[in-house]
Amino acid sequence: MSAREWKRREFIKVLMSMPVGYYAAGCAPGSDATAPDPLGVLVLALGPWSEGQRERAEEFTQRFLAAEQVVGLYRPDSDGAIESIAARFPDGAMAVADLDLTTFSAEEREFVVPFVQQLYSFIEVRFDIANEPRWGECLGERTRYTQAPS
Repeated sequence: MSAREWKRREFIKVLMSMPVGYYAAGCAPGSDATAPDPLGVLVLALGPWSEGQRERAEEFTQRFLAAEQVVGLYRPDSDGAIESIAARFPDGAMAVADLDLTTFSAEEREFVVPFVQQLYSFIEVRFDIANEPRWGECLGERTRYTQAPS
């Protein structure tokens, strides 16, 4: 390695150690330079979220994608199906009301049905559907379980 190559590498190391270097290289933490994760698109689109719950749904999606033990069930074997299903939904789609499985290929159907079952089996999602407080939060009324459902 030449002395010039070495100096250039040192310069790049110094540049990247400064916050300005991240922006110059397009690697700023929290920048929107990357496309949304297709699996995250599916969580938002197929989950029980309403438009008023966008922030809560996005928080859940980030935790879902960070849980390697859950995401590992679907990747890398189903990446093709994930991307093709996610492409069916418009940007920012949430809580799709109807999903016509007859238009899906066999591989897509084999992925989406267990995925939705898994998604709706999470405690946080079940509590959200039942209008219960989040896991760990106290109920507003102690006798709620003794009353008829509304």
